[in-house]
Amino acid sequence: MATISISAPGATGGFLYNNGSNNARLCITAETGEFDSEIIQNWQEEGFDVLYLPFNGGGKEYESQLKSVKDGLGVGENYAVVAFGDAANYCLDYYLKPINAARLCALVAYYPSNIPDTRSRFPASLPVLVHLAGKTIDVTTVPVALGLQGKKKRKTRPINPGIGTGERLELAYPAYTYDYAQPGFAEADLEEFDHLAAGLAWTRTLRVLRKGFAREADLEKRWEDHQEAKFFASNLSKTMDGYVKHKTPTVTFASTLSGATGAQALRRFYEQHFIGKLPPSMRLRLLSRTTGADRVVDELYAGFEHTQEIPWMLPGVPPTNRRVEIVLVSIVSMRAGRLYSEHVYWDQASVLVQVGLLDPKLVPKTAQGVDRLPVVGREAARRILNEDPEVEQEDYHNRLIRRARARAKRGQSSRSSQIMEESAAELKSEAEAPSQPNQKAKGKSVVRDRRPAGPERTATETTEYEESHAQAPEDDEEAATKTESGAPSKTAYVEDGGGDKDSAAQQ
Repeated sequence: MATISISAPGATGGFLYNNGSNNARLCITAETGEFDSEIIQNWQEEGFDVLYLPFNGGGKEYESQLKSVKDGLGVGENYAVVAFGDAANYCLDYYLKPINAARLCALVAYYPSNIPDTRSRFPASLPVLVHLAGKTIDVTTVPVALGLQGKKKRKTRPINPGIGTGERLELAYPAYTYDYAQPGFAEADLEEFDHLAAGLAWTRTLRVLRKGFAREADLEKRWEDHQEAKFFASNLSKTMDGYVKHKTPTVTFASTLSGATGAQALRRFYEQHFIGKLPPSMRLRLLSRTTGADRVVDELYAGFEHTQEIPWMLPGVPPTNRRVEIVLVSIVSMRAGRLYSEHVYWDQASVLVQVGLLDPKLVPKTAQGVDRLPVVGREAARRILNEDPEVEQEDYHNRLIRRARARAKRGQSSRSSQIMEESAAELKSEAEAPSQPNQKAKGKSVVRDRRPAGPERTATETTEYEESHAQAPEDDEEAATKTESGAPSKTAYVEDGGGDKDSAAQQ
């Protein structure tokens, strides 16, 4: 990437890393002339025009350079600043004055050692975010008496962890603590680099910048294309097309530690262990989706008959022909609009119960006082699928707790015995009973009949479509995505509600 010296007046010492995509100007500033190139590249890939400005001890020259950052912006264009260390100290104080914050749309400070009075308020239109690390922080206050400002005072205070697991501090401006990290945690070229803390801070910073520039990214489109390719179209090339090119993508199915890291390893994983390895009866239904600045979180119902080995979920387990219903949670991290990492979770104990590999009543002899393992079968997925708090339903919460307490009080009263018997009956897992063959199908099938997804075609259109595709040559990519049986890849059709369209799955 070529670097261009800034031609704006007073901006000597800065460099513009220009990706030419837009005028979302982002000024990154830190102590010295050398800075983590990975951070600069990451922001470039997100579509920002990145300007790096070394602090070099501050002073009037640095102030002049800050003022010149906005030079050359067009009508309606703004800029943002992300500052590190001593530069963060300076920027927090400098931009506290509204006159200095003209055309500044966002300010983010990483591990400053000195912050303004925690009661200080930045201009209302300026989103501000502060990432704190370390044990102590200096706070600068300005006493005011009779409307006159006194001399600035600086006091060192301990950094106490913020509230909740996210460690947010209740200040006049948003701030977060990172209890297990030290200053420098976001810079990959420093010993203090902390991957987890850096990831959290990145997400929060990206959210503030997107808010400041009023630019929302459509993450769902890329994710849906990927889902369509790997679940329904069985297209290896399109599955891989969604991943980042400038970083190392990774996928982890946590329950079995399946997956891979790196583009080549991921391609092998999907080709050998995922695509073509889904039971033809599998149906998927999205229960909920949460999107953030750089993440998509899906809660997904999956139901299928275990008629073939599923390497990523039940490796080494031959078909049991049993019904399985589970909820998958997929957490997808995006970078530059592409998939960077995916973590997938599900209740593996429930899966093992449903395929007959785990009997809740078989308890190790060493487990004193336990007569049943606290696991459930497919009723867990069904409860989530059918849950509606606004509609009166049977109370299904806390059955295992009630049973355990009743067992502890066994013999003390006839009522305890009754509760014990009732709970035992309730806990007879649906997974232990044979599945009903005529259950209505729910969700989107991973196989289809010959109708493509979308609006129905007329008879004439269907004939034209089939004729145009009848002699279409099969390319290498499509050939590579055939199933082991030799059947061609199949895309999905979308069903309404709970309609019964099992014909394709039962053929």
